[in-house]
Amino acid sequence: MGQCCCSPCKRFLPSSMIEFSGSVAADAIINEESLLENNIPQVHSINPEMSSPSIRVTNDLGNEVAGYGLALVDVSVEQESCYWEWRVSTGGNPTATVMVGVSNKRNSKFYEILASSSVPPELHGTKFMCTASGLKDGDVIGIVVQQSELPMIQIFVNGEIEDGLQVTRFRGTVYPSIFLTQQGSDNVSASFLYRDEQFIHGPPSPQFHPLIAERSLM
Repeated sequence: MGQCCCSPCKRFLPSSMIEFSGSVAADAIINEESLLENNIPQVHSINPEMSSPSIRVTNDLGNEVAGYGLALVDVSVEQESCYWEWRVSTGGNPTATVMVGVSNKRNSKFYEILASSSVPPELHGTKFMCTASGLKDGDVIGIVVQQSELPMIQIFVNGEIEDGLQVTRFRGTVYPSIFLTQQGSDNVSASFLYRDEQFIHGPPSPQFHPLIAERSLM
C-alpha cells in the first residue's frame, strides 16, 4: 500500500510560567501535581510554526490538517514505546496518499530554503516517514514507535500491519508528523488521534502507550 522513504486544555502549564507568589504559587504547584496524579487528559495539536505554510489547521481542537506539505505535532516523542493514529478523509477523491512517521523539529527558515530548492518537497524532512497510498475515506493509519534498543517505526492501516512500511533507524528529538501530497490536497485531510478514548483501532500490544508530553514523564 506504500513505501518508506497550559492548563488542562493545553497539556500542563509549567510552574515557571505561573507568575504567582507565596501561598498562591504553592497552590499552583500542588494543583499541577494533582493534574498529573489524576491523569487529566492531555491535549496535543498541530504546530503551525513547525509545519509548512501551505498546511491548514481546520478545526478548533487543532488536530485536523488539510492543504499540502509537512505538518508536525506540538509534542516530541520521549517514551520508549508509544502509539498514535491518523484518520484520513479523502474529501471525495477515490483514494489518497500521505506520508506518516516522525520528523525532526522544523521552522520557517527550513521551509524558506525548501521553497528555493529543486529537490521535491516530499524528500525534505520526511526521511523518517513512510508512504501510505491507496487510502480510502475513513481509513486509519496507526503508528508504532519503539526507541529502546534499535529505534523503529511500524505502520498499520485499519489495524493491520503493512509489510515494508517501517523505519528501522531515526535520530534526535522527533515529533509525530504527516505529509499531505499535492494531488487532491484541496480536499484531503487527516485527524491526529492520540488518546485511548480517541483510538479507532488502538495499539497492537499493551506495551505501546498513548503519546504523552515529556513533562508528564518526570
